[in-house]
Amino acid sequence: MAPDASTTREALLQLTAQHLGPEALTTVEDSRISAVSTDTEPLPLSPVCITQESVPRNLKSDPAAIMVGLESEIPRWEPGSVVKWTAWQMGYDSPADATHAAAHLKQAAEAWNKADVGVNFEFVALAKDANFVLSMVVIREMCLLVSAYFPNRKGLNFLYVYSLAFRPDFRKSLWKVLTHELGHVLGLRHELAMDPNLSVSKAMRYKLARKIHFR
Repeated sequence: MAPDASTTREALLQLTAQHLGPEALTTVEDSRISAVSTDTEPLPLSPVCITQESVPRNLKSDPAAIMVGLESEIPRWEPGSVVKWTAWQMGYDSPADATHAAAHLKQAAEAWNKADVGVNFEFVALAKDANFVLSMVVIREMCLLVSAYFPNRKGLNFLYVYSLAFRPDFRKSLWKVLTHELGHVLGLRHELAMDPNLSVSKAMRYKLARKIHFR
């Protein structure tokens, strides 16, 4: 029998606390997450998205297939699901950076909630109650700002924000990139953006390949 997701999540967090200390699990307080301005300049460069892996062009014959990848399944959340998230405070260059990233993620999550796509995001105080945690990774290569994940049965997932995201010309627009990555968390893929007539709500039900659902 496969282990329960909550059990594996708690085991992971317990091991982390044992090896790194309980302070490693400290999260950003919701009361410190303030609203961010969405009146920002365009991004200076197009960020690289590594959440959806690329496929060699010679293995697929049409653009949509290339963007879908080689997977035989496109995972989706069940309608009515609530994806819970939190943000770790440790690992950033400063506490202000941790709060900044959390504020921009909250802005992105609220944008998706307002779109009413059938799945909502909700902030929680503790990682033990979350489906994913916003975390910092020190990588300054490429134009990589954020990476996420697709729906899965893991006990705990991570949405990573990278060093470049805090550069002055990217910092104020971080919410835009996080909005894109939360689309992947919902199960959306790049090929869905190729159809200008496809709404977000329709894209959530798009059957380009066999779907599997998660709660």
